Amino acid sequence: MSPIDVPRELLTLAEKDYKAALILARASDPQMDAAGFHLQQAVEKSLKAWLARRGIDYPKTHDLNPLLGLLEDAGENIEPFWYLLGLNPFAVQFRYEVAGEDFADFDQLARLTRQLMTHVRQVVA
Repeated sequence: MSPIDVPRELLTLAEKDYKAALILARASDPQMDAAGFHLQQAVEKSLKAWLARRGIDYPKTHDLNPLLGLLEDAGENIEPFWYLLGLNPFAVQFRYEVAGEDFADFDQLARLTRQLMTHVRQVVA
């Protein structure tokens, strides 16, 4: 894959994770830990797409904090997206712990994730 294609590919994957998160959260038997994992993945891939579009190397990490920090250091306005750090625990917990807990701010985090993906899609275009 060429460097030009990386941001678009990452956004495509982010969209799939976002849709999976909504399906899992809105199922008749909601799977909120899995929904949180996919929402975190959508944010992670969106941030990496944004960084790739800016030509910034990003670390192989699931931690959203350094990704947001790199964007901030590059002069990007990431202020609206700091709240998404609330998804960080899902990057690891879903894989290695049985959480099974609902989280009250899923809808707010999902809306903010959608805003992030929309913004990044405009940056990539």
